[in-house]
Amino acid sequence: MQIIAFISGKGGVGKSTLTANIAMALSQRGKRVLVVDLDPQNTQRFHLGMDPDEIAGLVREGITPSSIFESPFGMKFIPFGRVNDAELHEFASVLKKNPNWVANGIDSLADEFDFIFLDTPPGPTVYLQQALRAANRALVILLADAASFATIPKIIELVEQYTAGRPEFVRMSLLINQMPTRGRLGHQVRDAIFSNHDEQVVPVVVHKDERVTEALAFERPVLEYYPGCKASLDIQYVTDWIIDTVE
Repeated sequence: MQIIAFISGKGGVGKSTLTANIAMALSQRGKRVLVVDLDPQNTQRFHLGMDPDEIAGLVREGITPSSIFESPFGMKFIPFGRVNDAELHEFASVLKKNPNWVANGIDSLADEFDFIFLDTPPGPTVYLQQALRAANRALVILLADAASFATIPKIIELVEQYTAGRPEFVRMSLLINQMPTRGRLGHQVRDAIFSNHDEQVVPVVVHKDERVTEALAFERPVLEYYPGCKASLDIQYVTDWIIDTVE
């Protein structure tokens, strides 16, 4: 079983969208996939076809077999859950007191899955710490812009800090998302990322594609909405790369 934390140094990079779509691509290849939403925004439910009125999630039910939902798109998932401010504050306190809460929950699932994806909020949160104490790998989602480039040293520092002493953690990789097809700046930033972090960069970028936004408006992965578009093909290539590096 491979546990991959999807992380980012800033918001708006398309991390949750990629998490859902790569999970679907793995499912299409016959892999047993679980997505665990550790982001209080609770957005995976929109990507994975959950009833919008459902309030259940890991905050109330934990990470257990009984908290798992079936997605119509092939994978299984545990939403964060719809909670109020008091519930969110109490849950964060629980996580701070028990740094291995997520890891222990995943252990309870035994060998039911080939891949478990942990979708985290951006920045140095308690949810990031929990994910990195459970993960074998981390996939850092970036944009080809100056703001994302500036976050790389800090996110690398956080990964090293939260995975220190864990031989089970084997790899951190950087994935460029929403790569513009035109414009000098984006290509300059991409080149700088490869130049400074060559061995850590996924050798495929996911291009900017308006169909990704359209798919989200219809609450479905772009792989299902428009499987032949550029972004969908890029995601398939990234998925093949993940399988190759794991095997």
